[in-house]
Amino acid sequence: MLNFVLFKNKSTHVNLKRKQGATVLLHIGASIQEPIAAQGPFVMHTQSEINKAIQDYNMGKFGFINE
Repeated sequence: MLNFVLFKNKSTHVNLKRKQGATVLLHIGASIQEPIAAQGPFVMHTQSEINKAIQDYNMGKFGFINE
């Protein structure tokens, strides 16, 4: 399960607890005041951009890893 959390800029500290086996990715940066849409591993500005990214991914436009 993946979750996305956006915190308000009201503090200078963040305390995180995670369950055993969980992975946490914390990104800190200045807010650019733009809309956010997220689904799976994709984060874009709109749902239509997400849909296009998923379509591009399914068509192999993101490249391939040769194993």
